[in-house]
Amino acid sequence: MACKAKLMIPEDEKYEGKPFALSHTRTAITTIKAKFNTQQLQRFEGSCFGHLLLIEDLKWNSQIVHGLLMRKADPKTVTQVNGIKFIVGNKLIQFTAQQFCLITGLRFGKLPFIPKATNENCSLKRKYFSSNKPATLSDLHTAFIECTDDEDALKLGMVYFANFVLLGTEKHVLIDMRYLKLAEDLEGFDKYPRGAVSYAMTNASLLRAVCAEYQRVKIWAFEVFPALEALHFTVHEDNRHIPRILHWRSNTVARFREVMSQVFENFEVDVQLLRPTDIEKQQPYWSWGDDDNEEAMVELFGDEAEEKTGTSSEEKDADVEETAPFPPLLRPKGLLMTFAV
Repeated sequence: MACKAKLMIPEDEKYEGKPFALSHTRTAITTIKAKFNTQQLQRFEGSCFGHLLLIEDLKWNSQIVHGLLMRKADPKTVTQVNGIKFIVGNKLIQFTAQQFCLITGLRFGKLPFIPKATNENCSLKRKYFSSNKPATLSDLHTAFIECTDDEDALKLGMVYFANFVLLGTEKHVLIDMRYLKLAEDLEGFDKYPRGAVSYAMTNASLLRAVCAEYQRVKIWAFEVFPALEALHFTVHEDNRHIPRILHWRSNTVARFREVMSQVFENFEVDVQLLRPTDIEKQQPYWSWGDDDNEEAMVELFGDEAEEKTGTSSEEKDADVEETAPFPPLLRPKGLLMTFAV
């Protein structure tokens, strides 16, 4: 079946730019390590966020992300059921929740109800944010740094990391007090489907084409487009870490025109689809079961297409051939890991 997929930004209207990320990964990791004692750090490392402390220091390669954003499919011309889609060459490729999970190692699932934290039902709120004045993330930063109670500091650190790394918000933004209530039960906090929240925010940001967690999208691009590694924009590290977030380094700043011509506008570009390994399927963050046929991890449209994508003013009525989704193949490098919030 063919779909008339078109770019959100026509080919002849593309422009160079520098999208920016609000995530404060490096600073947050440094702050966490400096604040926590050995026991606290060990507990944090064993939490749902522990693996993120191992993230490599990636250069902010803005042109890779911006180039990909220039290839966003207009949501009015495609189905968005399984995630935002990009037109790369003559292929329509999805950025799905399952891929996001494999990359980040964050849990998905149904969001539980969390009551609003008050001075009466939440000790963290009562001790550190007792006034009725709205608290900002700057206030959270101060409370975390100045906290002298080891258990409270660990809980505040979890909320601090969730906000500054996963949600990528600025210090003037108000705290969602429900996170304080959730952090009072660290076991429940650990099982919270934070990947679902983070993926939804990333998807919404991509659709708006504004700032947010673009580093995650960059790592996804590293996984999906081997040409980025072949062009030496990134380096894949073979190691035993899980999730895939931990397997990439980026030391070279890409040039926009090269990224576009060699990768995102190249009809011959290879697309490497993602599929969970047996080891990944056994991880607590993976919730899609063992059967690959239950739900495809990636949809690839137009892999054998003979028609060109409708990208320019002159070609805006051209089609992209659409095929049924199928389970993708894993790139032949063993376990792949990635990320950088």
